[in-house]
Amino acid sequence: MNLQILDKWIRGNFLFLCIILACLFAVFKKATIFQIEKPTNTIAPLEDNPLAKDQMFQQYWNTGLSEINTYEVTQTIDTSQKTGQAELVFTIVDFDTKKHGQVTSSNKSESTTVFKQNLIQKIDTGVYEYSLMNSTFTPTNYVVFPHALKVEYAKQNTQGQEYSQVNWQGQTFLYKGKSDFQPKAQQDISVKTAWLEDELWNRVRLNPQTLPDGEIEMIPSLEYLRSTNQKVEAISCKTAFEEKKDSVSKQVSKCYTIEYPEKHRKVSIVFEARFPYKILNWENTVEENGKVNTMKARLVQSKHIAIK
Repeated sequence: MNLQILDKWIRGNFLFLCIILACLFAVFKKATIFQIEKPTNTIAPLEDNPLAKDQMFQQYWNTGLSEINTYEVTQTIDTSQKTGQAELVFTIVDFDTKKHGQVTSSNKSESTTVFKQNLIQKIDTGVYEYSLMNSTFTPTNYVVFPHALKVEYAKQNTQGQEYSQVNWQGQTFLYKGKSDFQPKAQQDISVKTAWLEDELWNRVRLNPQTLPDGEIEMIPSLEYLRSTNQKVEAISCKTAFEEKKDSVSKQVSKCYTIEYPEKHRKVSIVFEARFPYKILNWENTVEENGKVNTMKARLVQSKHIAIK
């Protein structure tokens, strides 16, 4: 009898039940009007961009030229030492915030100006040479876009290659990874928004005063996460500023450090105290299984050239 009453009630309220289930599904998928993430293709008024009125910034960067910085790299694992070279290339480009790619046409309705950084590293292990490349696209309007819109990382050597990409979606990052190696096969995951270690280099050049300071959560560099086969997620770290003064040249510089206590890893970036805030050197130290791996890079040359 009870089953007959229940069946009759379901039949009489079938449309109502479908609507309820559809609403619950929408909430679960975060697709309601209250949950939809803010679009990243918001074009902000010029007056909202702090750097649009900065004459020094505009005169230095809006020239159509790219700044190429060459570094001498030394990598030490215990007593073993390897040498190499790195290049940090900075330039201003237009970025399509909808398709998440560099604008190549005259249509810029969905674009914003970004500070593009390419970090290219080549290390000779003595057995084979491997190359790393990191590309980060950070909007010059960091008021509207508080994080980099895209970060790419690639590694190639004689054994194969791997690739990672992070795209900012407004409230989350979308991470994609591909690799020739089975344990690092393709991954597509959503990661909560936090500071990206990879975007800090651009923030140094744009405005070091906007760098996070103190104890925060940060997503470590894609290079570190992929090389150690770790989960892509935000973890606790300590950040701090320090002023340095060269004993010979008397040049004053600033040092920004990121320390991950639980990972036994520390990154230090030394840059000019004044605009254009060139990165003079950096150091990356990781302690694992009783071994200390240290990578140091020192600026040896900086120039501006046209890159088509």
